[in-house]
Amino acid sequence: MKIVVFAPHPDDEIFGCGGSILKWLNENHDVHIVYVTDNRALITWGLKENELLKNEAKEYLNLNDDEIAKIGLKEALDAAKAFGFVQSNIHLLNFHDQNAMNQVDLGISLSKEIIKDTDRILLPRAKDFHPDHRATHLIAKGAAKEVNLKNAEFYVYYMNTLNVPKDKRAKVKVSEYRDKLYGIMTIYKTQICLKGTRFGWQTLKRRRSERFGVFKFDDMDKYADF
Repeated sequence: MKIVVFAPHPDDEIFGCGGSILKWLNENHDVHIVYVTDNRALITWGLKENELLKNEAKEYLNLNDDEIAKIGLKEALDAAKAFGFVQSNIHLLNFHDQNAMNQVDLGISLSKEIIKDTDRILLPRAKDFHPDHRATHLIAKGAAKEVNLKNAEFYVYYMNTLNVPKDKRAKVKVSEYRDKLYGIMTIYKTQICLKGTRFGWQTLKRRRSERFGVFKFDDMDKYADF
């Protein structure tokens, strides 16, 4: 099975569906990862929102956004390799963090070749609070429309599946992968300088399953989050 995971930012693959990725790679599926943005705004956003753990972030405080982006993408590549992705299945769109909504059309164009013949697409929900996540949803879904992936299934993460009909829910058991997932997250040294991300990282060792809303091509635009 060919599976393509769309991550709005490096580390969203960890928190959205990381255990499932490890499970599917272990089952020898052809799994791809698409990193949409470059995390360049991480430090400046963290400072602005009082979300930054300044002691942990001290080596990054004097770097500009371009330098942070370079580090963020290097972390993404290293994390993808730690997952077990082969190099040819790692895709970087290189969009600026906080600006993906202005790149949706380009994102669709760049993603069409990647998702060709895909059986399963993983994407964030349509009404996510973060504009980069909403843009990623539009990119993944728009590319699927362009290449007419009529037989694909769409796993939507970062959503409350209780708002989805029972026949549209899926749960993947991932307890055996949580220690490895916790370890992979340590590669994202810039990300775990943020208070919320560090807390989320610490909860990974308690993760037992990952929940998704699962939709078909013909379900597009008929549900709030798809």
